[in-house]
Amino acid sequence: MDARTHQRPPDAAEPSIGELIRSLLADTGQLIRTEIKLAQAEIGQNVSRAKTPVMFIAVGAVLMFGAFLTLLGALVGWLADAVGPGWAAFIVAVVVGGAGVALILSGKNKLSAVSLAPTRTVASVKQDAQALKGNS
Repeated sequence: MDARTHQRPPDAAEPSIGELIRSLLADTGQLIRTEIKLAQAEIGQNVSRAKTPVMFIAVGAVLMFGAFLTLLGALVGWLADAVGPGWAAFIVAVVVGGAGVALILSGKNKLSAVSLAPTRTVASVKQDAQALKGNS
């Protein structure tokens, strides 16, 4: 509600204290509901932005696990043959592990740039609190 909905014609009587309190409570309730909806929307937006970096971390972790298994296979091959097959598996493990590390670091850097806090809502609530203090 805005100020225009509370204006009375010049010849109308002044509102009673009860009416003013009811109006204040209704406006405060509406403000709180609006701020909660804003916070929900902002948090939803922030969580949506965090999905891709989290996916990078998950894919990187899967690749790192594959690298670990390949490294174990390389060690087995290297110990069993002590020639070519072991080194080939070792090179594959290093490459896959490097890709996993790169994905994890990339996802971590992107995730650190995403804030899940509803910063716009907090700023709006602070402004509303200042406005209420100024009107009292």
